Amino acid sequence: MRQERHFFVALPIPSEELAKLAGRLSLSDYFRNVYTQEEYHLTLRFFGPLQQEERQSWEQQLQKIARTVEPFVLRFDRLIMFGRAERPRVVGFGTESEDLNQLVNQIDPHATKPFVPHVTIAKKWRAEADEWAMSPIQLVEWTVHELVLFEVRPSNSPRYEPVYRIRLGKEE
Repeated sequence: MRQERHFFVALPIPSEELAKLAGRLSLSDYFRNVYTQEEYHLTLRFFGPLQQEERQSWEQQLQKIARTVEPFVLRFDRLIMFGRAERPRVVGFGTESEDLNQLVNQIDPHATKPFVPHVTIAKKWRAEADEWAMSPIQLVEWTVHELVLFEVRPSNSPRYEPVYRIRLGKEE
């Protein structure tokens, strides 16, 4: 049985500084899935399965959107958790940015869920782990230069395969 291919559009954030911060958090002591630096990304919209025609249409739409957005800086300044604070399901580095919000609104103008911008660094709490004490993090900046359409490949490493890259800004 062939599994459906799932896609999402994201900003790749392979930041060495974020990876160093994550390394200091002993994430593997608490979480079953710990993401690697090359897997760091900020999801803008999850599509799920896309037929070839839908994928091509999205590639064209994303190309048009990317031309209207100049590269911009994200400032990761906090940890974000989903689930109970002492045993979160997901933990990530959080950010806020008007440029980012405008980009998301162009890609997903009819979103039904609130957008919580973050780079997931770990998920799936280990049942045997002690409570996790979240600590503050230092500010890390990252300049966004591209949008990427990723395919989810859960059994591979890295789990997310870039299938279409789009530079931000006007074509030269």
